[in-house]
Amino acid sequence: MVTMPVLDGVQHRYVELGDGVTIHFADAGPADGPAVMLVHGFPENWWEWHELIGPLAADGYRVLCPDLRGAGWSSAPPSRYLKSELAEDLAGVLEKLGVEKVKLVAHDWGGPAAFIMMLNHPEKVTGFFGVNTVAPWVKINLAAVRDLWRFWYQIPMLLPVIGPRVISDPNSRYLRMLGSWVGGGFSLPEDSVRLYSDCMNEPGHAEAGSRWYRSFQTTEMRAWMRGEYNDRRVEVPVRWLSGTDDPVVTPRLLDGYADRISDFRVELVDNVGHWIVAQRPELVLDRLRKFLKA
Repeated sequence: MVTMPVLDGVQHRYVELGDGVTIHFADAGPADGPAVMLVHGFPENWWEWHELIGPLAADGYRVLCPDLRGAGWSSAPPSRYLKSELAEDLAGVLEKLGVEKVKLVAHDWGGPAAFIMMLNHPEKVTGFFGVNTVAPWVKINLAAVRDLWRFWYQIPMLLPVIGPRVISDPNSRYLRMLGSWVGGGFSLPEDSVRLYSDCMNEPGHAEAGSRWYRSFQTTEMRAWMRGEYNDRRVEVPVRWLSGTDDPVVTPRLLDGYADRISDFRVELVDNVGHWIVAQRPELVLDRLRKFLKA
């Protein structure tokens, strides 16, 4: 088992959700404070948010940072890893904790998982803050077709056998090249990369990471293109923060969101790539504080 990194003021808890699903989460701040859940992306885990947890807890929020199934210190059951499964895990954590209302903050793959949780459980969510991520809405047009090449990097990772090997290799030149590419030249700190890699080498976790991509390309993308969630409207405030140097999650992917969200605003940040939480934590914290106070 990978040694848990220590962060002042953080308690580590586990909830059993059944069917082999055990979700680990970092818990900080007053237990009776307004709840905010920070949902990580790939290949990260709860540690992605370590520079934000303390300040938000000091502001009086109860900060919940779950490891999605198959990541960090959560279990890696033999499931498909559909984002709807991850969404129900998030809802299950809140139910187990007795948390009735929460604001969601999510990055990368955590975005569609948390967004689907909000769509399926609107009574639980009072706001959503997306960070270089997407919702499960797809607008089909010529620009979208031209952008399909941007998803080339997912092919090696989604392949059976090959994908888990690529994901679990701590010295993978492919992953390091990919990390710099999506980061717009910025790479994650080496100590964080090592931590995420060590967790990916836990039993079942590399396979889980591969299935996050496989399920998207073989099942979810087609369902989203057919409008699986197009009839859902969002009535709570939604904010998006995106670095424009991210070559995959481009502003065009957000086209049409405002048509389905009553209160939607986007801020684009120049000279920042996909790893905006690590590259500009002070900026993310500032925008998040404004969102939470509003």
